[in-house]
Amino acid sequence: MRVIELIPIALKSLLRTRGRTLMTMLGIVIGITSVIMMLSLGKAAEQFILSQVASLGSDLIYVQNGKGDDNKGGGPDPRLKQTITYEDYQSLKSKSWVKAIEAILINQDIVTFGGTSEFYQVYGTAPDAPIIYNSTVAKGRYVNDDDMAQRARVAVIGDEVARKLFGAEEPIGQRMKIGNTSYRVIGVMAPGGTRFFSSVNTQVYIPVSTMEQVYNMTKYTFLAIKTTYSNINAGKDQIRITIRESHNLDNPKGILSKDDFRVTSQEDAQRNASTVGTILQILLGSVAAISLIVGGIGIMNIMYVTVTERTREIGLRKALGAKRRDVLGQFLAEALMLTMTGGVFGILFGIGFTYLGVLVLRSIQGTWAFLVPWDAVLLAVSVSAGIGIIFGYFPARKAALLNPIDALRHE
Repeated sequence: MRVIELIPIALKSLLRTRGRTLMTMLGIVIGITSVIMMLSLGKAAEQFILSQVASLGSDLIYVQNGKGDDNKGGGPDPRLKQTITYEDYQSLKSKSWVKAIEAILINQDIVTFGGTSEFYQVYGTAPDAPIIYNSTVAKGRYVNDDDMAQRARVAVIGDEVARKLFGAEEPIGQRMKIGNTSYRVIGVMAPGGTRFFSSVNTQVYIPVSTMEQVYNMTKYTFLAIKTTYSNINAGKDQIRITIRESHNLDNPKGILSKDDFRVTSQEDAQRNASTVGTILQILLGSVAAISLIVGGIGIMNIMYVTVTERTREIGLRKALGAKRRDVLGQFLAEALMLTMTGGVFGILFGIGFTYLGVLVLRSIQGTWAFLVPWDAVLLAVSVSAGIGIIFGYFPARKAALLNPIDALRHE
């Protein structure tokens, strides 16, 4: 019997038990929907991270806490305790080849004005931050060198922070509390843009020197630097030399101590982001694949039940001349129709739910892209067909091997 002849026979058999057919397909629909959603959102997350990193430009260099390697490529020395400090920031800022430098501390606290209180991320920042992050101040001004030197109690707030706390009032010059400390508002950021993968609109900035004093935070999260060097590696080398001098790692005897910090570039950050994105997609796809396997097992069990219920029908067909391959083909066709139909609906639902998920993410952070990788769709179709063949084969084989005489006697 030709394949084209099996399709209407299989379809007729499936339509006889519509309720069971729909319930059997449901497992595949859920599984394929999960695969499409997980892979698509994983890809969107990777693109989001990469776009955030790329938006800062290719010339940005980071100095982070941690133990680096020596010139010989040796491992980190656990005895070294020095971390990135305000002195490191000052040392680098004084260099003529440094175009801009940002020092970062991060905390969370309650911000209060009048009777309104909100919980926000509070960032210790430096005067060059707008240059580093390509951001602008809509009202007032940003933190300056005098604020840093005086450890001034001043704050720059995001557009949404200004609207929620001050409403129609002019925020510039007003005093608000961050935790238990009073600060004068000196600026409001222009709406839009991101820092640290979250919206500038919902962030609060104070001088990093002030934050160090108020919160007793002596370990800076990291420094971000732009240099005048056209070669990024030359800039990294000069930064490394400066920090080593600041940390007294080059002793008079000429013995080089191992670095207690890390110097990385945007290229390193993009490579790490791609790796994280790939791992995320694999993990999410693996979780979704479990539901597909469960759906496949469900199809196999239902097909076994179907074979048992239709034993007499199978016996009659074989008695009238149907060959084993005809019976095998019919039940395989039924299994394939179940999984492929479920796969199509799963793809459609997956795309739909992915779009809804992206809309939710955009409401939190507006730069998420709606992406459905075509390789994920192709994978879903292939997996649907594979499940139909693999999990449908054994019940189909059982049906094909039935003895027609025994089958006709079956009650």
